[in-house]
Amino acid sequence: MESDSADDFIQIYGTHARCRRCGAKSKRSQQRCRGPAMRGKRVCRIHGGKSTGPRTFDGRELCADAKRIHGRETLVQRAKRAKVMAELTEIEDISLQCGLMVGNRRPGPRRSRQ
Repeated sequence: MESDSADDFIQIYGTHARCRRCGAKSKRSQQRCRGPAMRGKRVCRIHGGKSTGPRTFDGRELCADAKRIHGRETLVQRAKRAKVMAELTEIEDISLQCGLMVGNRRPGPRRSRQ
């Protein structure tokens, strides 16, 4: 078991009670939260101490299916967009080979050649 340092506990205002300090860290300042962690948890109520998470297998699957990247699109949307972009790249390659298009390819990230 890991040892508890003095920095892991805080004194509650107005009482003599000591409690564990919230372990959440700020992205911007890299400082730890100054709030007390909830009983039996590692973080305070603001940083997710009240969360119980998905309790059933179906709930875990729903969370995994709804997983979002940057909060804007689901994995299904990303897969559809990747498929459409692959089709567009293929059409562009054929058009350039047949002479239907002239000039450079469309701007964008370089694609790997197989």
